[in-house]
Amino acid sequence: MSAMSDGGKRAGLLVLIASFAGHGGNYLFYVLAARLVSTPADFAAISALIAVGTITWMPVNGVQMSVTRNVAVLRTSGTPGELSAYLRQQGRRMGVACLVIAAVIAGLSPVLADRLHLGSPQPVVLAALWIGMTCMLLVLTGATQGMERFGYVAFALAGPLGALRPLLLPLCMLAAGMSGSMWAMILATVIGLVVMFPPVVRAAKPTPTTPPAATNTLATMVGLLAFSSLTNVDLLVGQAMLAEADRAVYAGAVLLGKVALFAPAALAMVLLPRAAAALERGESAESAVLKTLALTGAAGLAVALVLWVMPTWVLTVTFGPSYAASKPLLPALALVMTAAAVLWVHLTFAIARKSMRMIVGLVGVAVAHWVLLALFHGSPWQIILASGIAIGTALVVVEAGSRSGSLRMLLRTGKSRQAPVG
Repeated sequence: MSAMSDGGKRAGLLVLIASFAGHGGNYLFYVLAARLVSTPADFAAISALIAVGTITWMPVNGVQMSVTRNVAVLRTSGTPGELSAYLRQQGRRMGVACLVIAAVIAGLSPVLADRLHLGSPQPVVLAALWIGMTCMLLVLTGATQGMERFGYVAFALAGPLGALRPLLLPLCMLAAGMSGSMWAMILATVIGLVVMFPPVVRAAKPTPTTPPAATNTLATMVGLLAFSSLTNVDLLVGQAMLAEADRAVYAGAVLLGKVALFAPAALAMVLLPRAAAALERGESAESAVLKTLALTGAAGLAVALVLWVMPTWVLTVTFGPSYAASKPLLPALALVMTAAAVLWVHLTFAIARKSMRMIVGLVGVAVAHWVLLALFHGSPWQIILASGIAIGTALVVVEAGSRSGSLRMLLRTGKSRQAPVG
C-alpha cells in the first residue's frame, strides 16, 4: 500500500485547508489588534509575546512529533494496552511540564517585559498561562495526529490556533486593553482543550500494560528548538534591536511573510504519522516525502507571488498607514520562509527515520544564525538577509549532501518503479 493513499491525499487537503483557515484567523487577529491598540509599539509588543510562545512551543512540538510517531507505530505494531499506557505516561509528564513552563516564564516576566519593551510584566504573566496551556493542546493534537484523526487536527489548526482568537479579541481588549490579547488566546485554548481531550481519553481507556521504551524524544526536541530559533528569533532580535518605527514595520512583514512557512508546513502533519507507520512496516515513504516537498514548495511560492503583486493599500487599509513600509519586505521574507517550509519537511522525515545527522546540523545552523544576527540587525532588510543566508545554506546542504535530498529520492523512486516484479 502506498504511504500516500487517496485517504492520505484527502487528509492532506483537509489539514492544508484548515491551516490556511487558521492563518486567515490569525491574520484577522493581528489586523484587529493593530486597530485596537493605541500605538504601533503596542502591536509590536503583542507580536513579540506571540514569538516568545512560538519559540517555547518548539521543544514541545518535539514532544508532539514524538507522540505522533510513537502513537502511529503503536497502532501499527503494538497493542491497545501499550497505547493506553503510553498515552497515560505522556499525559502525566506533560501536565507537570506545562506547569513548569508557565511558572518559569511568569518568573522571568520582569526581565522579558524590560528587554522586549513591553512596559509591564502583566502581559507576560498572562502569556505564560497561555503558553503552558497551549503546550498541552499541542501534545493532544500530536496524539490525534498519530491516530490519524485528522478532523480533530484540522479543528485544532483552524479553531483554537486560528479563527477563535479574533472572535474573542475585541471583547477581551475592550475589557483589559493590550493584556486582552493574551486573554483571547487563553480562552481560545481552553475551548481547544475541551474538544481535544475526549478522543485521547477514549484511546487511553483500555487497561494499560507496559509503555514502550523511551525513544529519541530529547533529540527531537533539540531539533525543533533549533528550527524554531531559525524561524522566530528574527522577530525577537527586531523587537530588541531595531528602532521603534522599524519594529512595527518588521512585525507587519513577519505577519504576512511567514504565512509561506506556517500554512504549507501543515502538510508535514499528515506526512509524519504515515511515514512512521510505513517505515515500521518496512515500506518506503520517499514517494510521500517527494509529494509533500513539491506541494509545500509550490504553496510557499504561491504565497510569495501573492505578496509580491499585492497592492500596498491592502496593508494600509487593514493595519493603518504606519505599516505601508512593510510591503517591500514581504516577497523576500516569503521566499526565505518557503525555503524554511521545505527544510521543515526534511526535518519531519528525519524525525520519522529517527535520524540524528540533520538534527545536529540544524543546531549548528541555528548557532550560525545567531552570529549573523549579531552582525546584521541594523534594519529589517539586514535581519531578512541574515535569516536567508542561514536557512538557504541549511537547505542547500540537505539537498546536496543528504541521502534524503530531493534528487536522490527522485532517482531511487524512479528506479524502484522500473524494477521488474518477481
